[in-house]
Amino acid sequence: MPAARQGDAAARHPRYDYWIVVGSHAVVDMFPMFIISLMIVLQDRLALSRGQETAVWMATPIFSGLFQPLFAWLGDRYDTRIAGPLGLAVGAVCIGSIGFAQSFWQLIVLQIVGVIGIGIFHPTAAAIAGQAGTRTLHRGRAFALSLFVASGMVGHTLGPILATRVNHWFGMAHLAWIIPPTLVFCVLLHLATRHTRHRPDNHQALRAALNRAQARARWYAAVLLSGQNAVRFTVNTGMFILFSYWAASRIPDDPDAAAVLNGNLAAAMTIGMGVGALLAGRFFRPGTEKVAFAATAFGGAVFVGVFNIAGDWGRMLFGEGAAAMVPTYLVAMLAAIGFFSTVPTSVGLGQRLLPSHAGLVTAMLLGVAWVIGALARPFSSLFLGGIKLDEASTLTDAALNRAFGGFAVLLAVAGVLALMMPSRLLREAARHS
Repeated sequence: MPAARQGDAAARHPRYDYWIVVGSHAVVDMFPMFIISLMIVLQDRLALSRGQETAVWMATPIFSGLFQPLFAWLGDRYDTRIAGPLGLAVGAVCIGSIGFAQSFWQLIVLQIVGVIGIGIFHPTAAAIAGQAGTRTLHRGRAFALSLFVASGMVGHTLGPILATRVNHWFGMAHLAWIIPPTLVFCVLLHLATRHTRHRPDNHQALRAALNRAQARARWYAAVLLSGQNAVRFTVNTGMFILFSYWAASRIPDDPDAAAVLNGNLAAAMTIGMGVGALLAGRFFRPGTEKVAFAATAFGGAVFVGVFNIAGDWGRMLFGEGAAAMVPTYLVAMLAAIGFFSTVPTSVGLGQRLLPSHAGLVTAMLLGVAWVIGALARPFSSLFLGGIKLDEASTLTDAALNRAFGGFAVLLAVAGVLALMMPSRLLREAARHS
């Protein structure tokens, strides 16, 4: 398609393109939550060893991020958006089939291929959401990306609820019923985005206007952003892991019931992630990111650190009933606002800092950061004393407090990295919001 016609195609339906991309993010982000929320059941069903359990925990962040920079660079280099619908299709088929796995090796292959697909979806989709949303929403790129990320959190919330209930009511194999409607959505996504621009029309002029020192400063800021997201994603993944141990320690003799509690905790935290993303898009103004990123990291660290204590409060106040879980759900939500609310803002800032590399910088902030986030498993193992999930009933309050406290300290590191960002450069980049 000639350039003029391509621009016309993008201009005719930018609002439709944007909302299709936003909706697809909710769909794609359900699938990795299937494995996380069903980990207690998978460990029991497949008799996973300690090493196999660790491999499953680490495979999602590693392989979902490992290939993002490559596909993002290809998307920027050849101006294509095919990784979005292709990744969604691969993720749906593979992870929707985990109920058929009869061994660790079958599970890990389905997981690895599936999360590679989910990973390569994100840089392209986020770049399109930022660019299309800038043209269609009066609040601009930051709020457009907040809605995009919040939509993903809807998927993260629905994923554990859907997976644990389907497993409990019908059996895990019935998760495959979600594959056909997802493939239909893939077709709609491809039709909506194949001609949609994912970078500013003047990105080459913006790049040419920078001297070498200015370009280095922008890459330095982008690396600091990526480091912060890596720490935040490590805490994010770590909380999901600790929730499984915490739920299994509370309900040691019923894996299915423990999985439901784990799914509820994951859903509560994910709601906080979505709320935080929306609040950030509404209140974090371009140019003020430094203070906002530091404050959310330090504040979130407090709530991460007191999670197990909140569980004790719940038991003291409400006994052992469902109401006893309310404090933990609330703390999970507030902790999530602290470690996740800045993610869409960081992506928008990265795209403004490096407009010619919108896909690549998005991959740095999401994919590379998620790969580093795989360190959550060795950290959680260290903090918990190296025990397996089926040994969670042996955990003491002191061990659980140490684990949550350890991740709280990690989150505080993200706040320190935020304080290292150059304020003047952030204000300069705000002019291109």
